[in-house]
Amino acid sequence: MAARRLGFERPSGVVLADITLTVGEGERVALIGENGAGKSTLLRLLLGLERPSRGIVHPAPRGCGYVPQAAGESLFPWFTVLKNVALPRLAANLPGAAEVAWSCLREVAPAIDPGRRAAALSGGERQAVALARALAAAGPAIVADEPFAALAVEAKRAALQGLDRALCGRALLMVTHDEAEAHALGARIVRLAHGALVEACA
Repeated sequence: MAARRLGFERPSGVVLADITLTVGEGERVALIGENGAGKSTLLRLLLGLERPSRGIVHPAPRGCGYVPQAAGESLFPWFTVLKNVALPRLAANLPGAAEVAWSCLREVAPAIDPGRRAAALSGGERQAVALARALAAAGPAIVADEPFAALAVEAKRAALQGLDRALCGRALLMVTHDEAEAHALGARIVRLAHGALVEACA
């Protein structure tokens, strides 16, 4: 996925200006910046969920896993945890959906009972389940908007370690406020401020 000289505006003003960014195959990239810097908007543009005002976007390939900022609200509350995680593969009619869902849950949410209803989960548990669901998708990349923000310390440690293992060569583009998360995943850090790239570290 890539953006070249990307710009995005809303009626309230410029959100992103002249952004050029490439996430290569298997690369891990963390977008870091203050609230309002444009990180979530850039993610949505790279997913094809928004249209740029100018510039070129090569969006994430179809079937990529996505953890939205309001991750808990993206779950189906009346489904079990396991069914929520299996949904990307069930929707794509891929075999082994339940088995893959079990594996992803063991990696990033090992303390959560797969048989529980999503409605009974805490905010942090819902976020961990949403991350497992993204991992269960068959696409070559995971795009995640602050996927660890609601997790307690031990749950975050388990999720970070599990994600590191479970990516298995897939690309990762992640928004975070915590550089330690980026370092734990070996991600290249890209900083945004006021809608512009201010630093791209190797």
